[in-house]
Amino acid sequence: MSDALARRIGPINYWPAADAQFRLPKPLITMIDQVLTAPLMPGITKEARHAVLQLRLHALGVCLGYQSRMEVGTGYRRFIFQGRFDVVWTLDPANDAGFLEKPIIFEVDSHWKHESALKLGRVGEEAFKLWIYYGTRPAPPEPVEPGFRRLNILSIQPWRLGIKEARTVRRRDPGAWPDPLYPTMALQGRRS
Repeated sequence: MSDALARRIGPINYWPAADAQFRLPKPLITMIDQVLTAPLMPGITKEARHAVLQLRLHALGVCLGYQSRMEVGTGYRRFIFQGRFDVVWTLDPANDAGFLEKPIIFEVDSHWKHESALKLGRVGEEAFKLWIYYGTRPAPPEPVEPGFRRLNILSIQPWRLGIKEARTVRRRDPGAWPDPLYPTMALQGRRS
């Protein structure tokens, strides 16, 4: 990235996966950041903004030679209404020009959501995971659970998407990761 571009867009807040073999390459992250932060229409609603960001990710995946799909089911029963990933890039057998040999799963949110972390954290080693949120939360502490250690996070400052800051600025702390990734079931009592 050129110095002039870096000054104009500010630093990219990319928190790579704690486990090195699951980190997405920085050139890909830079490309994703540039595509998502292209100017949006003024006065766009939150739902429309989310749809535009999904469409941009989808189109970038196709341009990079991946098969790209939007709103892909997670296959996990707990997520009844929100059991979908926003965008999934898979390898196109007819085109081997992709950056990586594994699928990439994306989740896009307007703020830090534990539900999204849980959805992505439950995906195994068979895919790379990138959680994109346009918020101001500082980097969380290094995760302990394996699912969260394989999670890449890209935080886009809201002003880069044309979102005005609130009148009162609250101090944001890193907070904790969600509680157990795989909660244990309650013991079933025997009926006599």
